[in-house]
Amino acid sequence: MKLLGFHSSRDFDMQLLAAVLVLVCIGILAVYSATQTDQPGFEGIWRKQMVSLAIGLAAMVAAVIVPYRYLEAFAWPIYGLSLILLVVVLLGPKHMNTHRWIQVGGQMFQPSEIAKMAAVLALAKLIYRKDMGQAGFLGILLPMAIVMAPLGLVLVEPDLGTSLSFGALFIAMIFWQGYPVKNILYLLSPVLSMVAVFSMPSWIGFMILLLLSFWFFRMKFKYASWILVLNTVIGSITPFLWQGLKDYQRMRIMIFLNPGIDPRGAGWHVLQSKIAVGSGGFWGQGFLEGTQKKLSFLPEQHTDFIFATFGEEFGFIGCLILLLLFFWLVYRGIGIARQARNRFAGLAAVGILSIFGYHVILNIGMALGILPVTGIPLPFLSYGGSALIINLMMIGLLLNIGLRRYEY
Repeated sequence: MKLLGFHSSRDFDMQLLAAVLVLVCIGILAVYSATQTDQPGFEGIWRKQMVSLAIGLAAMVAAVIVPYRYLEAFAWPIYGLSLILLVVVLLGPKHMNTHRWIQVGGQMFQPSEIAKMAAVLALAKLIYRKDMGQAGFLGILLPMAIVMAPLGLVLVEPDLGTSLSFGALFIAMIFWQGYPVKNILYLLSPVLSMVAVFSMPSWIGFMILLLLSFWFFRMKFKYASWILVLNTVIGSITPFLWQGLKDYQRMRIMIFLNPGIDPRGAGWHVLQSKIAVGSGGFWGQGFLEGTQKKLSFLPEQHTDFIFATFGEEFGFIGCLILLLLFFWLVYRGIGIARQARNRFAGLAAVGILSIFGYHVILNIGMALGILPVTGIPLPFLSYGGSALIINLMMIGLLLNIGLRRYEY
């Protein structure tokens, strides 16, 4: 064991590994069930997922064995390569009306999945020696640029849901490194301004609260003035940004607010998803017995809305078990991050966990109709080879950090 860089087999987090293996087994069953319909085009999809699973498990083992110090050493080249791939995918042909996939040897993969892990490594490399508690607003500009570069490229694809995952990992990692909560809230304030401006009274109320917060926190004038100007500008241009959105993007937001405005069109996804989850009841209809799935009422039932497929067949109990597995994964991961003596390793662990947490919350919230539909897959369950392989590789890195938690 010492030859591999850790003290004993007791350092290996079997509970984390067990939770992940159960999740991937559930995922294979869920994809298999979701594709058992009369609708053409689903033949053999679960077999492709099995192949991706085999590759992902091999990648996970490799990520466990190779010391994370190598990833730390090559963090910048990996990050640079991920940006190149994101540019290449934008220059390539469209697939399903978007620039998200690159075809290599007859296989498709998403560079955005690689970019998420690369951004975690690069950001951890940049800030692990910094005292973010003393960074202020100017000190956060370079770390912000690290995530804004891939975020912007993914947004252009367009892939709004995935692009926001870079924001999630950024917030989690700077918070873990000690960046003040009040400053994080001020960083997020332009987003709140953008939402509030759709009702002028609410936007005015938001701006008043913002001014009061400057007084309460004794914010320096030079910082307060920049924050105030930024929120004013963002609020002012939001109506023009709204008009610049594609029709389907505007419709998704409107459907989130009221799915009933287009029940047979854009609102169909959310309404059918809620019906599927609700029809599962307490115990579920049983494996392969979901009626919404069988009749193909539920769109994207093997990808974005796999949770609705699962909920229909396994009910409240099945969904509760699934959520507990995700909770246990994050809980064990936080334990690894806290115990890691190396700050780079701890930050990388937090970044990985934030990606999983973001995807789980957004996907399930989307399936339940309490969050907008953004096309975010559910980790380890949704069909998709790139996501499954990279997710398992990130789990391997988490286990790697746990094994070498005593290294500085």
